[in-house]
Amino acid sequence: MYEVRKYHGDRVMSLTYDDDDRSFSVGILAPGEYEFGSIRKEIFKVTSGEISVKVDAEEDWVSFAANETFTVPEYKNFSLRVENVSSYICHYE
Repeated sequence: MYEVRKYHGDRVMSLTYDDDDRSFSVGILAPGEYEFGSIRKEIFKVTSGEISVKVDAEEDWVSFAANETFTVPEYKNFSLRVENVSSYICHYE
């Protein structure tokens, strides 16, 4: 049910909860730029700081501040960039 996940040399960490009814994670990103891939639709809410996102081959980065939300469609590669330590909650659909 609960799983701690670490990525990119422990610079991105999340605590994930998954059961038959719902799946979500809360995470912290250290300053840097990171690439991920989605399997399911991912709905991110920035909880502190600011996170910039670029999905697949889009040219422009789009920034989201605390309390703002962005969505990554299923089966897409995406990049996250942060200037300062930032956090999020992500719901998977």
